[in-house]
Amino acid sequence: MFIVVTLANLYSIVLFIRFIMQWIDKDGTNQINTALKPITEPVLAPIRDKVTFNGIDFSAIVVSLVINIIINVLLR
Repeated sequence: MFIVVTLANLYSIVLFIRFIMQWIDKDGTNQINTALKPITEPVLAPIRDKVTFNGIDFSAIVVSLVINIIINVLLR
C-alpha cells in the first residue's frame, strides 16, 4: 500500500507542477511542460472542458483532489 500512496502523491505533485506551468508557459513549449504532458494529458483531457473557468484550466487540481480523496478512503 505504501508504494501506491507514494506513486499517487508523486502524480499529484506532477499535476500541481502542470497546473503552475499553464501560467508560466502559455504556449506549452517549455521542456518541463513538454515532458509532463504525455504523463498527465490522458487523465486531464477528458475533464478539461468541464472544469475550465474564465480561461483557467482547473483539471489538474480536480484530478489531484480526487486522487487524494481515494487515497484517504483506502487508508481508513
